[in-house]
This record gives sequence, C-alpha cells and structure tokens, in this order.
Amino acid sequence: ASARSAAPPTWRVPVLGGLPAIAIGSVRTKKWKPFHNMHRANKLRDIRKEKLAAETEAADALATNAPSESRVAASRDEPRVATSPFQAARLMRAFDVFPDSSAEVTLWTRLNVDLTRESVRGICHLPHGLQSQIRVLAFCADDEIEEMLAAGADFAGISEPVRRINQGWLGFDRCLATPSIMPSVMKISKVLGPRKMMPNPKSGTVVQNLRTAIKEAKGGTLLEYRAEGQGELRAKIGDASFSDAKVLENMKFLVQALLRARPRASAGAATSGDTAGTRKPPGTALIPGAKDEVKDQYFLEAHIQFGDKGPPVRVDPESLLPSSVGYFR
Repeated sequence: ASARSAAPPTWRVPVLGGLPAIAIGSVRTKKWKPFHNMHRANKLRDIRKEKLAAETEAADALATNAPSESRVAASRDEPRVATSPFQAARLMRAFDVFPDSSAEVTLWTRLNVDLTRESVRGICHLPHGLQSQIRVLAFCADDEIEEMLAAGADFAGISEPVRRINQGWLGFDRCLATPSIMPSVMKISKVLGPRKMMPNPKSGTVVQNLRTAIKEAKGGTLLEYRAEGQGELRAKIGDASFSDAKVLENMKFLVQALLRARPRASAGAATSGDTAGTRKPPGTALIPGAKDEVKDQYFLEAHIQFGDKGPPVRVDPESLLPSSVGYFR
C-alpha cells in the first residue's frame, strides 16, 4: 500500500480527432496572418524603391541639363542675386560673345495664380514688332480670297484649306477667322485644337476685321501669351537687332498687359496694376518681408534669356512693375 501511494500520478492527455487537445489549443491560440498581407508589404516596398529611383534620376537629369533648361536650379546655400530689368538687359548682352542674328530675347515669369480655377491667356500689341516670317492663314469666304491675299495673308479661303488640312497639311503658323465663318472651321477642330492653332476669341484670332488682323500678325507686333503648368509664362520680347531700350519697352508693355488681364481671384487682384502690393487692408503687418507681402505678390519669379545658349539672368519680381525705376537704372 505504501509503494502504491509513493508512485507519481499519471496524466492522460485527451485525444480529439487523432490530435492531442494541447496541440489543437496551441494552433488555435496562434495569430492567423493571411498571405496577401505579405504580398502587399512587398508591393509597397517595390513602389517606394521605384519612387526613390525616379526622384534620383530626375535630380541627376536636372543637374546635367541645368545650363540648357529655362531655369537654373541653384543650391540652398547659393545666394540668389536679383537684378533690375535695366541691369538684367546689360548682363544679358555681356554673355553675347558670338553674335547670332537669329537669337531672340525671351522673358520667363511665374505668376501667383491657380490655373485649375482661372486662366491667364490673351494678346497684346508690342510697341516694337519682332522681325519674324510668320505664315498667316485667313479663313474667309471663297469669293474674298483675292482681297485677303492682297492684304498680306499667305493663304486664304475655306473650302480648299479645310480639305488640305484634313489631309495633313499644316504649312502655316497662325489662323485668323471671322465669327461668321467659324461653323465651317469647326470641322477641323480636332486637327488644329491639339496643336493650339484653332482660332479663338481669347487669343485674338477670331476678329471682325480680317484685314487689320492680318496686318498686325504680319507686322510682328501681335504677341499671344498663355500661362501653363505652375503659372509659368514664356514670351518673346525681342531679337538680336533690338537695342536694350526696345527690349525694356516691350517688357514693360507685356507686364502691363499681364496686370490688366490678371484674374480676380489671383494675388493682389483688388489693387491696380501699377500699385500692386502697395495698398493693403487694415490689420496687415507693416514689417518688411512679411508673409502677406509674398501672398499679395503677383510675379513670383522672372528672368530673361538671350537665345538658347545664353544663361538666364534673374530679374527682381518687384522691379518688374511698370511704376518701378528698375527700367531706367
């Protein structure tokens, strides 16, 4: 009896379905992770790698092509020197080592405007026209072809030009039309629209007087501007034969046109063109360099460039205003 009492007790493990109950309980207590979570994590990792590689490649391309791009990407530590329009014109000429008769002066600026809500687009007549050979197509009735050709148009008519354009002909640079002929021009809108050559009242190509519009287009004084992307606008304001005074006068005239065509919801739209940013509502901070001044500023960045090989010369946005003395010194 004493030997039986001293023997250790024996435990029996219950068996359920051929497996011990302990094993079944351990399996049930484990956290179940579906396989698609693993694939999702791998996919997210691959996406992050591709995004990082794309950003690195874009940065390398920008650093390699910086001199030929419209804007020069400066490092954070590099000081950004801004000049007045008068000084920028003189610096631009200083880099004209090998004169090129076909080079043109280009003004680039970035506007403080939301293009998803408004559009900055229009035309202006520069005081000094560019010497460019522009080919004009005048859409008119077939019985007015001789009259439009005599006014200076390179091509005129409606039946023959529409037929040739449908066949792939695009031997012109600018199209002009009257409102009465536009229903016939709409037949080729799918061809001219993607190329931004479709006559439009906003671009000044749908007019009442075709003869006057032809003379203005052939004279080189008519300039069409349009902001794209992040409010970036590029316009040709001169060529190699222009003096600095003519370039500055065209620049000032274009700035005035941009201020007049400024959208109402854009920065500083409540003020006049010459005094933009000077009149402020009550409660505005008077400390120079305040954040409100940046918000009310319409021209954020600007530079001028002579030809494709010349470097961009940055212009102080505040000195672009027509009332600035930067056009004289």
